[in-house]
Amino acid sequence: MKTKDDSTLLVRGQLLDSGQVADVLVRNGVVRDVRVGKPIGRPDLGSEETLLAPALVDMQVNGGFGIDLQRDDLVLDEVVELNRKLAAHGVARWEPTLITAVVDSMERRAWRIVEALAADPATDAAVLGIHFEGPFISRVDGPRGAHPKEHALEPSVSVLKRLVQAADGRVACVTLAPELPGAPVLIRALAKASIVAALGHHAANAAQVAKAADSGATLCTHLGNGLATTIHRHHNPLWPQLANDQLHASFIADLHHLPEEALKAMMWAKGPERCILVSDAVCLAGMKPGKYRLFGADVEKHKNGKICLAGTELLAGSGTLLLEGVINAWLAADLTMGEAFDCASKNPSQLLGIPPPLWPPRKGRRAEFIGFHLETKQKRIAPSIEFSFVGGAHHPPEN
Repeated sequence: MKTKDDSTLLVRGQLLDSGQVADVLVRNGVVRDVRVGKPIGRPDLGSEETLLAPALVDMQVNGGFGIDLQRDDLVLDEVVELNRKLAAHGVARWEPTLITAVVDSMERRAWRIVEALAADPATDAAVLGIHFEGPFISRVDGPRGAHPKEHALEPSVSVLKRLVQAADGRVACVTLAPELPGAPVLIRALAKASIVAALGHHAANAAQVAKAADSGATLCTHLGNGLATTIHRHHNPLWPQLANDQLHASFIADLHHLPEEALKAMMWAKGPERCILVSDAVCLAGMKPGKYRLFGADVEKHKNGKICLAGTELLAGSGTLLLEGVINAWLAADLTMGEAFDCASKNPSQLLGIPPPLWPPRKGRRAEFIGFHLETKQKRIAPSIEFSFVGGAHHPPEN
């Protein structure tokens, strides 16, 4: 609930970098004053216990808050609403992610997203471009994950052109399997178009991973997932991706996709500067445990928040939003909190070649930061967001 006229707000909290308490005066979306250790007055938002941090960048959002981007009957108002709710949870920039489906359906869904960008300036400013997670992925059980086998395709420049056209050129990333015929050609086409080519849902060997990186691939999508459940201990897709310094890696830090020890080992093997945290949030985020229909398949959300294909342990996306993943990574991977936030703000921005969210707050800058505190939930430390500023706009928290 808004405390007063949103045109002028005095914010108080501990700056992430120094831990010092600062007062930040925001007027009409612009930081007008910052005083460290010298209160300006009674704060409208935050307190000395509030943590101030950069706004977030999420490269993988399938949906959330009951809104499913994978539906053929998706309407533009839902995309706008999803953007608004993400902003209220600290996400300033994001990639709507469309998974493998009939190409016609992927085109329709992309067009609905583009309609939303044209209709709403705030959504247009926040969306980095569509992330097509497929259809150029492995058809093999395990690497394919929850994606429908019948719609997985070999890499095709002509199909890519259809998707890019449907997205009106607003494509930020394409995830594909590098071992498939035509993958290097497609990767080169993506690199030429300044679209991130990402390796995911594959069973590539070391030579195929190296060739993909040399062809222009720069990212491994949710590394450690989209992988066969049984692999050779040395010769498998994981090690060459971790070892290749040309490749960044994204991680889903909900602690279901990767256990704590695996998350820590992988992030430090890759190096925090090459790590990107993503939510992989699906529409079931925030919904009650139970059985649902998702991505054309029966799925089950368990009491611990884990979402799986019904009757299996195969994961079908995450019910965790990005801020919680940042805190999970901070605790599990033995990162500084600053390093954890870099993985969800500065690092993805650098990979995409865009300016990161403005941090720290400085006089004359547009307001773009979040405030939160930590609390214990179900015996785990978790963040509770108090407010966020995205593009100068104040977003109160939403349940």
